[in-house]
Amino acid sequence: MRKIISILLTLMLALLMPIIVERVNAADAWVLWKEWTEFQPNDEMEIRWFVQTALTDYTQCYEMALRLAETDRKALNAGGKSTMVRIGNKEGEGVIIFYRCFPDSFDPRK
Repeated sequence: MRKIISILLTLMLALLMPIIVERVNAADAWVLWKEWTEFQPNDEMEIRWFVQTALTDYTQCYEMALRLAETDRKALNAGGKSTMVRIGNKEGEGVIIFYRCFPDSFDPRK
């Protein structure tokens, strides 16, 4: 009888394992977002969000954010540091780009 119970428990665990692994992996997913904020001389501001990529852990996401921000700074001849890119002119127009990592369960557009 114990052998049958042991076999049944092993079988149940084997059937549930993919579900457990999927939930654990989903909880560890991070999404890299690009926050694009435009400023106008009349003090109007518009914020837009763009999904960049999904990664398995926060460290990978942050490292990707640093690389993308550096690439943008070089391509746009812009200022800023870390995960921020800043472009502006004397008239008050400008753009600030932030690369941000959020858990995949969070959507900053809401």
